[in-house]
Amino acid sequence: MIYTAIDTFYLTDEQLKNSPSRKDGIDEATETTLRIYGCDLIQESGILLRLPQAVMATGQVLFHRFYCKKSFARFNVKRVAASCVWLASKLEENPRKAKQVLIVFHRMECRRENLPIEHLDVFSKKYSELKVDLIRTERHLLKEMGFICHVEHPHKFISNYLATLETPPELRQEAWNLANDRYFNKLLSVSVYILSC
Repeated sequence: MIYTAIDTFYLTDEQLKNSPSRKDGIDEATETTLRIYGCDLIQESGILLRLPQAVMATGQVLFHRFYCKKSFARFNVKRVAASCVWLASKLEENPRKAKQVLIVFHRMECRRENLPIEHLDVFSKKYSELKVDLIRTERHLLKEMGFICHVEHPHKFISNYLATLETPPELRQEAWNLANDRYFNKLLSVSVYILSC
């Protein structure tokens, strides 16, 4: 099914409780853990790719939107996270090559699983398969969202409002940190806000 209106990202509590992952037998705690893990991958890879925070936040929003429509049981978290970073880098006009994204995710996987860090040969069969999978997953993301990938982040509103109110710099920094943490550590029960951005 292709969605054509941006308001399809507003979800009711009932829709959140009966997500595709729940229908596939994944409990709420596991789904929340997978969401946090995916956001962690996006954040870490964005730092390693030297991407601005806006790109990482966009990637996390795309990640959450996708998994509100599709199940964690059917789409690999690491692959979706990588595709979200790649797509977000293009949407936010800080593009990275597929090769860069794949190399970073490969190194992260080796490090997280305590494997020896080996160079990902761009001429290898493994690299070719990863690249095809990255492209395929990006197509799934775009199709599921009906190619509507616009994300409005709260950061610019926070900066403008707090500057207008002439708040102290400490309060501005705290508000900025809370906005970043909201994307990163989002719990399923507050996903309505993020999905509506």
